[in-house]
Amino acid sequence: MSAGQRVRRIRAPAPSRRSPIVVVAVAALVLAVVVGAWVLARPSAAGEGAGRTGLPGPIGGPSVAMDVNTLVGKPAPAFTLSDSDGTSHAITPGQGKPIVLISHMGIT
Repeated sequence: MSAGQRVRRIRAPAPSRRSPIVVVAVAALVLAVVVGAWVLARPSAAGEGAGRTGLPGPIGGPSVAMDVNTLVGKPAPAFTLSDSDGTSHAITPGQGKPIVLISHMGIT
């Protein structure tokens, strides 16, 4: 290098530092988009079988269900139940003996 030449030094740009406020704002925006997409994509509670409580309704939809008030004071119809072993038991109410049905849902 001769005495008359200048050496040009190129400085690397300083790394940009994001403000914590910007990071929090971006994270809040992403969270809002995810929650909004979930709310729009989930099934509505007004669908078949779902009530106001979010519990499942009767199998076959609400048209199959009977109002309890229409059954008050009337004899129960005969029906068949299966136990956990698959054995069917015929139930015929109204023969002078009380019938008590106990169901342990989920316990086998």
